Amino acid sequence: MVNYRLKLEANLKNKMIFAVEYQSRDIALILFEDHQRPGELMRDFHSLYPNYYASEAEWNDNRNLISALILLLDSELNDLQIKDDLVCLADSMIEHKPAVNTKVSFLYDPEVNHYYCERDGHREQFIIYMLSLCENKEIIQLNEDSFNHLTQ
Repeated sequence: MVNYRLKLEANLKNKMIFAVEYQSRDIALILFEDHQRPGELMRDFHSLYPNYYASEAEWNDNRNLISALILLLDSELNDLQIKDDLVCLADSMIEHKPAVNTKVSFLYDPEVNHYYCERDGHREQFIIYMLSLCENKEIIQLNEDSFNHLTQ
């Protein structure tokens, strides 16, 4: 695995956002979300149906679902080794492996680039947009005091 630098962008109740730096530039964001529910075959792991599991009853996995959404900051990023490394990074950040089920997915969204580039001046809009990508929508009230040195 190549050297990557993880930078914590936000740490909220059931969500965390990290920026991934590679060769002095940010290449991706990783949005972690604790869904506080078991993963469902057809909803969360539909790629496993029907090759590995024929039904939800056969799936029968009651572990807590943690998702890691990897948001690429470069639409041209096609290096499979870097994508594999990003999956490994996301997976390694999740603890208590026997008690959780991990779902990792990729997304390129130009809006993420826009908000991430302007995050220093418009931190609240960046966080709110990132939270809009989550399954469990939350309305949070942020002000300038919310972004102190402990959240950077």
